[in-house]
Amino acid sequence: MKRSVCMAVVAAFVLLGARAWAQGAENFIGIVKAVTGNSVTVEHGSITGVFAVDAKTHITAKGSTAQTAANKAAGKPGLTVPDMVHTGDQVRVRYTYNDKTNAMTVADIAVLETIAKK
Repeated sequence: MKRSVCMAVVAAFVLLGARAWAQGAENFIGIVKAVTGNSVTVEHGSITGVFAVDAKTHITAKGSTAQTAANKAAGKPGLTVPDMVHTGDQVRVRYTYNDKTNAMTVADIAVLETIAKK
């Protein structure tokens, strides 16, 4: 009896923890329509999302690690979103929504496929 109660409590914590994590971050996959230093606009079909980016935004793209290291070795700051994300790229944006500011802020943006010529 004690074991089944304990297992039920553990299962409840696991489910509640997974739900809280899922509510914290959302994913959006689409094609980049515009990029600025402060935001990235991504379109998926008829849905368009405008996401705020900041200094904490992590970028995952082919060559980004090497380019960041080269910039830092040269005494320059790290990469910005416009350095690695371009119009026409297919991306996955992991973001959080802030009810108070009505803004979607990007935690991580991953370039899945680069279509744009640089």
